[in-house]
Amino acid sequence: MYPLPLSLLLLILSFSFRVSSLQLSKCNKTEVTLIRDTELLTSLTLSNCSLSHLENAFFVRFDHLLHLELQHSGLSALDVFSLNGLTRLQYLSLSHNNLSTLRSWSSEPLGALTNLDLSHNRLSKLSARSFEPYPQLQQLDLRNNQINEIEEDSFYGLPHLKHLHLNGNQLQHLDGSFFRGLHRLSSLSVQHNLIDSIEMESFESNTHLRSLRLDQNLLSSLQFLSQRGLARLVHLNLSNNRVQKLEPLQFSKNFELQDLDLSFNNLTKLNKEALSGLDSLERLNISHNFVDTVDNESLNSLVTLLQIDVSFNRLITIPKSLFENNTQLEEIILANNQIGKLSPQTFHKQNHLRYLKLSGNALGEADFLQGLSPSLNSISLYVDLSTNRLKSVNLSSLLHFRYLNLANNNWNCAWLVANLVRKLPASVNFARPWTVINDWSKNITNIEGVDCSEGERNRSIILLDVSTLPHQKTGNCECGQTYDQSNPSPPPLTWPKIPTDRFDSRSVIIWMLVAIAIAFAGLRWLRRFVDRNEKSKLGNKLNNVYISKVQWQPVRNDLERS
Repeated sequence: MYPLPLSLLLLILSFSFRVSSLQLSKCNKTEVTLIRDTELLTSLTLSNCSLSHLENAFFVRFDHLLHLELQHSGLSALDVFSLNGLTRLQYLSLSHNNLSTLRSWSSEPLGALTNLDLSHNRLSKLSARSFEPYPQLQQLDLRNNQINEIEEDSFYGLPHLKHLHLNGNQLQHLDGSFFRGLHRLSSLSVQHNLIDSIEMESFESNTHLRSLRLDQNLLSSLQFLSQRGLARLVHLNLSNNRVQKLEPLQFSKNFELQDLDLSFNNLTKLNKEALSGLDSLERLNISHNFVDTVDNESLNSLVTLLQIDVSFNRLITIPKSLFENNTQLEEIILANNQIGKLSPQTFHKQNHLRYLKLSGNALGEADFLQGLSPSLNSISLYVDLSTNRLKSVNLSSLLHFRYLNLANNNWNCAWLVANLVRKLPASVNFARPWTVINDWSKNITNIEGVDCSEGERNRSIILLDVSTLPHQKTGNCECGQTYDQSNPSPPPLTWPKIPTDRFDSRSVIIWMLVAIAIAFAGLRWLRRFVDRNEKSKLGNKLNNVYISKVQWQPVRNDLERS
């Protein structure tokens, strides 16, 4: 017996703690059988458990379950009645296991089941009436299996099925009986298979089909599109196939189609009536083909078209009236072709244009932008003319666009410098990103620059906004920088630092003179103070003279004595 995890023991031993939803991970069969109060559970999720085989009536105690997931558990076999008792189950997922055989797994139909997920298993064949025990099924997920065979009536008994996923399998052919009886089927995904042919009657009874994915297959013919079962189709993805040609009126019965993806095929031409009948089409993608010719009237019927992508083809020119009837266009992508010139009338009727991408072409002039509709709100227009051959443009009429990308063109240096010195708005971009290495610090620096030509010489201009340079404060003096004779100029993108001291020589001399003056003044004041003290002492001595009481008598000389 396997040791029980603490969380499961608490759940089993606790009578007061009752839940309606339970998730277990890294469990085993014994732990699942010991779950208590199963009559209260409505949702059970088992993931990464050790449950390779389920016996009959394994979930019979979980008769109140509405949601059951058993994923990533190595499940390879279920006995005939393993799901007995799950009469209320609405969602069942057995995905990411090793199932190779599909059975009913119940003695009575699971009448409440609406969603069944069997994806990422090893199923290789769908037998007749495989899903009959699930009459209320609305979504069936069989993607990423190994299915290469579907017997007739495999989906019999599923009148309510709306979403069917068969992508990521090994189907090579779609037979007319595969989806028979699925009258409410709304979306069908069969991409990433090996399908090279589709019978005409394959979707005859699927009159409610709205989304069909056939991308990443081997289709070369689209004849099946003319059947009436696809009349209400809205989304159709045919990308990454081998379609070489669109036959006239091929889409004439798909009058509700809004999204059509034909990218990554082998188309070489867009004929006059190739897209006729698509009166509701809003998004068309024919990028990454080999289209070199577009008929002047090939888009005439697409009056509701909002987006068109013809990038990565081989177009050299565009008919000036190609978009004449497409007045609702908001996005036109013609990037990465070989277009050398456009007429001023090319986009003159596009009043709702928001995005125009012409990068990666060979345009030498941008005069066609002068012919834009006067009713167009140019403030919301994004124009990409990068990577062309423009030498100069009339910027005065282009400054009010929401964004104008002019990077990586063959600009005339004189014209470029004259316009760069002007204060251009941030919506106009000439620069392309560069990555350089600073010669002094060896650090990688991201900058912006512009290429231009002057005669036969090519130049590069680095764009540097001085106001945005960070000012770094450092206390280290850089006075000892040496002069490198082999590289006398300062390194790129580095401003020379001028060493400055707090006191220069002039200040030192001034302060020395001030100090000497102060010293002389101090000595002079000290001398006056000493002289004053000496005079004061002498005056005091004269005032204190002593006179004796002895009377003074004059002295006589010898003559007087005789």
